[in-house]
Amino acid sequence: MDTRRATRWLVSIAATAGLIGSCSALTPLSEPLAETIEYESVSFPGRLWDPFLPDISEGEPVTIAGHLTVPATDRPVPAVVIAHGCGGLGGAEWGWVDVLAEAGVAAFLVDSFGARGITNICGGTETINVASPIVDVYRAAEALDAHPYVDGSRLAVMGFSFGGRTAIWAEFARFQEAYEGHPFVGYIAFYPSTCFIELEDEGEVVGGPLRIFHGTADDYTPIDQCHRMVDRMSALGVDAEINEYPGAPHSFDNVMLGWSPIHMSLWALSPRGCEFMEQEGAIIDPETGQAAGVGSTCVERGVTYGYDEEAREQAEDDLLELLGRLFNEE
Repeated sequence: MDTRRATRWLVSIAATAGLIGSCSALTPLSEPLAETIEYESVSFPGRLWDPFLPDISEGEPVTIAGHLTVPATDRPVPAVVIAHGCGGLGGAEWGWVDVLAEAGVAAFLVDSFGARGITNICGGTETINVASPIVDVYRAAEALDAHPYVDGSRLAVMGFSFGGRTAIWAEFARFQEAYEGHPFVGYIAFYPSTCFIELEDEGEVVGGPLRIFHGTADDYTPIDQCHRMVDRMSALGVDAEINEYPGAPHSFDNVMLGWSPIHMSLWALSPRGCEFMEQEGAIIDPETGQAAGVGSTCVERGVTYGYDEEAREQAEDDLLELLGRLFNEE
């Protein structure tokens, strides 16, 4: 679908579908609204998935900041909660704000690192329990549900790389039950860093469909791992699909990388050689039978990434078409 056509479609939806009855009393926004919203979440101990799915009582309170952009509107609009990658909020995340705004959709960028004193976990020197950003997006949904310019019944979550795991695992029923999670109308993951982990309950999900946006030339989080995960989930009845972009590398949508055709990081950790799985409440490396982590022998250093204009343009069309369907379901 042409981007301009998709944009007109979404704006039309925002003006007509499933809106809150009290919106007539809302003061119209003649120009986009940008604000930072602080809300309460929790920080769990440990690193990555150790411990896996910790009890909510183990979390320490933390105040998270989210950056909200609402397009000009005279009524509540749908919104996308955005979970960032291992480097924190950057070009990939911010690069979708204007695209969504032009489509009549609000964007809420969640900063899971700032309040926790984390700068970057790509190389393994800093860390976070992966349950923490999952709770962050659940609490973000609650904050948006109370916002006068956001239609809380039409929220999707979208994550990038490390944040792609957040978006995917947020769909699982037991995460929602453990952390009083908000079911989203859609779960969207760009080149997620999670497909190499097989969970025990991949068929038990709540909310809308799962859609993965992935390049075939990704050597950071290879698409083959995601094909295997999607095949497993689909066999269990989950609505999961991959939008595939031939020749596109990791971070293909990040327009801020356009100054060079390819970028390289020698220190970034990649799970491209890994196939971990959950056993008895822990993530295990089947090769050793021991707890999996950044020290597993299958984890490698050195990745490439870069911007692909053609893939980015196609992804815009694909994303807007998807959101048009998700937000028009009411």
